[in-house]
Amino acid sequence: MNPEYAGARAREYDHGMDVLFQTFGVDEAALREEMVALLRLPQGARILETGCGTGRDTVHLATRAGVVYATDLSPDMIQVGRARLAEAGATAASVRHLVADATALPFSDGSFDAAYHFGGLNLFPDVRRGLAEMARVVKVGGRVVCGDEGVAPWLTESEFGKILVNSNPFYRHQAPLHLLPVAARDVACRWILGGAFYLLDFTVGQGEPPLDLDVEFPGARGGSHRTRYYGRLDGVSPDLRQQVMTRAAADGLSLTAWLEKALAEKLAGR
Repeated sequence: MNPEYAGARAREYDHGMDVLFQTFGVDEAALREEMVALLRLPQGARILETGCGTGRDTVHLATRAGVVYATDLSPDMIQVGRARLAEAGATAASVRHLVADATALPFSDGSFDAAYHFGGLNLFPDVRRGLAEMARVVKVGGRVVCGDEGVAPWLTESEFGKILVNSNPFYRHQAPLHLLPVAARDVACRWILGGAFYLLDFTVGQGEPPLDLDVEFPGARGGSHRTRYYGRLDGVSPDLRQQVMTRAAADGLSLTAWLEKALAEKLAGR
């Protein structure tokens, strides 16, 4: 691509952000501060920003961090962002720009205190992997905040929603809650800019949530999560199941306890 054309496209995109916030009548600086605050940053935090674009969020991140790694696929976007940071006198933190793919980040696990992305998630070729990568490089207990266009579900059939989708098909996107990594904890989803953009935030945990599989359930069925999931028996007719339940109740046992006792006795030859 011609460098002059690419640079012009980056500046055009940046101007489009002014139009966006004017359209919704929202104070851009105040909203971006609110989004950044969701990161709950510790003092001297290391922050990763993916899809940093022209640096409109980077400026706000830089005032709260020890170091910001601002990444984007477009060198031209980064160039505009560097100029914005210089104009803003963003000296409270060291900002390190890097051309990088958000779905294959060049950082080791747990490298950052927080990760942030706003305004490009819908363009990811693999949104699930992009979210997983942000969680991977954040320490356990750290925070991830991300969002993009996506009209709130209750507004999709309203005139508001239809007008937005008519101008920009990306507003059809829905918050990708189903694509979050299993390590996500304390997940929150909200809609901002009048309900036109979704915003997700979560704390990074470790693996799947803890679950005690061996707590016994009360009642006729009995058992535990473990026995109900891993110990199911195949090929039992409804009539036989009812007979067993009746016999178990007569013996004062749950269905699971009676089956385990009967099977153990059978296997022992009694």
